Amino acid sequence: MYIRQQCLFSFEDALKMQPQTRLEQIFITLDLDPVFNKIPISSQGGPDGYDTASKLRAVIAARTEHIPSTAALVRRLKSDPVFRYNCGFKVFGSVPNPTSR
Repeated sequence: MYIRQQCLFSFEDALKMQPQTRLEQIFITLDLDPVFNKIPISSQGGPDGYDTASKLRAVIAARTEHIPSTAALVRRLKSDPVFRYNCGFKVFGSVPNPTSR
């Protein structure tokens, strides 16, 4: 018989106990508000349903992490929950399709 143990910490709590990554430090110091103020309100959610801020962070993260293509970025977002969380996507959610806009 197996008994499943409850989690002691949430994913967010576990991340807080880890040292900050370079990507987290970049996002903490980078002020993206002027960029988002220039984006029309109607496109804030994006046509694909993903947050524009998360997608912009993912593009910045791709450049920072030397990810060569959009397909490679999507693979990294799918396979690395910490990277996905740092970009602003849900930890256990889906990520944008590389062919969508």
